[in-house]
Amino acid sequence: MGKFINALAGFLGERVDILIMPRKGASTKFKLRRLTIWVAVIVWLLVTAGGLLFFVRGYDYNMVKADNNLMRIKMKLIADELERGRKYIELTHTTDIQMRQMLGMPGGKFINLPKNWEEAKAKQDDRAKQLFSGELKDLDTDEFEQYIDEIEDSSKTRLASFQEIAWYFANKKEGLNSTPSIRPSNAPISSGYGYRLDPLGHRTSKKHNGVDFAGKPDSPIFVTADGVVRHAGWVPSFGQAILVDHGFGYSTLYAHTAGAQVKTGDVVKRGDKIATMGSSGRSTGTHLHYEVWKDGQAVNPRNYFK
Repeated sequence: MGKFINALAGFLGERVDILIMPRKGASTKFKLRRLTIWVAVIVWLLVTAGGLLFFVRGYDYNMVKADNNLMRIKMKLIADELERGRKYIELTHTTDIQMRQMLGMPGGKFINLPKNWEEAKAKQDDRAKQLFSGELKDLDTDEFEQYIDEIEDSSKTRLASFQEIAWYFANKKEGLNSTPSIRPSNAPISSGYGYRLDPLGHRTSKKHNGVDFAGKPDSPIFVTADGVVRHAGWVPSFGQAILVDHGFGYSTLYAHTAGAQVKTGDVVKRGDKIATMGSSGRSTGTHLHYEVWKDGQAVNPRNYFK
């Protein structure tokens, strides 16, 4: 081992002549030990490697910085879009209330609204303002994801609310069409709703469940609301009669008719001509006996037309 060290020391300690000979001028001669040359080479290699490493790391840093800046811009755009969407959700909330008030929905509120939904929505809006008011680098991804989920839940709730409004409007419209609301005849009223003396001369009073219209024979009779004909034919005392079921608890009866133009099972629309005026059954003359029933009880027909 000692011989190797001595040999290496002798090799590195040996002098080397370096001669520089320019084309013009005097030549220059350097005498250096081999150790000095090796040290210079190693230092040069280290400096070169360090420079390359610094360049690569600087390049990576700039690329990451550029990516981060791009990400910040994208996040800012996303945040702006989300904030805009949140404001549109707020506008739909106002529209929702206005529509419910116009339709006269119960309390003007979402019937199936989750409990404490309004308070939760207010807290969500406050948290959103805090979330996007700071620097994007401080943005908590968990809070951001939670905010996205809350926006989705709010959108689903608002969609359900509008679906409920549509359902309510459709049913209300159908209910209006199914509510008796016009006169069944243009003839004058000859007898009203309530108790009266028997028209055939019996000395008794009896409740008159309808309204009588006295007109000329074959005067047109109109159905007073949309519905389905449940009976068209002879009924004791009423003679030729037509019973129409309108749904929503309503039904109407047209008695003492002639010339029926509908049959059982026909679908009729408000204003359709269904028969003509006659004097069939227990009658003292040509007239129409008209009744309105609501939830199984006879009601005053005068409340359902002007």
